[in-house]
Amino acid sequence: MTSRWVLLPLLLVAVGLSSCGSTRGNTVQRVTHAGSPTAKELSVYRDDPYAADSRETAEQIADSSERDIEEHPRYGWTHRSVDQVELSQLTNHDPHLSYSISKQILARLNVRAPYYIDQDIKRGRPLKVPNDFTLYKDWSPLPREIPEVHNIAKFILIVKDIPFIGWYEYGRLAGDSFICIGKNQGWTRAGIYRVRDKDIDHVSRSYTNAFGVPAPMPWALRIYGHVWIHAGDITGGYCSHGCINLPLMPAQALYAWADFDTVVIITESLGALQTVFHNNRSNCLLYSEACGLRRGTGNI
Repeated sequence: MTSRWVLLPLLLVAVGLSSCGSTRGNTVQRVTHAGSPTAKELSVYRDDPYAADSRETAEQIADSSERDIEEHPRYGWTHRSVDQVELSQLTNHDPHLSYSISKQILARLNVRAPYYIDQDIKRGRPLKVPNDFTLYKDWSPLPREIPEVHNIAKFILIVKDIPFIGWYEYGRLAGDSFICIGKNQGWTRAGIYRVRDKDIDHVSRSYTNAFGVPAPMPWALRIYGHVWIHAGDITGGYCSHGCINLPLMPAQALYAWADFDTVVIITESLGALQTVFHNNRSNCLLYSEACGLRRGTGNI
């Protein structure tokens, strides 16, 4: 099975694997993290993994973040071009920042596959470039913990405005990835779903690739209708007909990790997530005890 997909990364562009789809000057962004949460969001979802035991208020955390930005200007990113020489020299300051790793960081921050990042670098296209790559080695725009799902063994979160996907075990982030969702508003619908089907070598019934044959959608998880989470070509954050496309390796990891009936929430933004939980306290998918049901029995 492994050998069957060895060449897939090289063929993503050629076969049009995005089956569900398809310049400005330097701008300095002063943020603790790209897409940093607001004070309100921090009150529940703190990006700092060590903040769980902290008794600081959200306002105090936000204030300290602002102080950190002033004291540590390395935080944040700048919208500018970057060349291969600059990326190659990063290992002089951090041995772990190989050219490949640095490119992956740019891919995550710009929501764009690494091979497109290569093209952008060669063409001098402005990108979001970290002020300090070292601080972005373990960066994620998603919350490290979600208390509301601490009783759910496996949970998938998709945030449309970032756009990013994360999978959680008992409320703790286990893995994540940048993604591509529907090109137009509403093509990827916000809502609460579950994994209904798994298909390791799924082929689209609706769309063809560049050669006019049904487009491959490998490592696919169906969540509603004809919408699947699957490996695909990520040209940007909004490039599909509605499916959620992941890069190859995260798609493989998520496919192996996810079970049938794994809960999936698609939210418009992190800020809207609290409203989703508040408005669905009687939803059996999220809170099975509220319905007197045992998760995984197939009776939901």
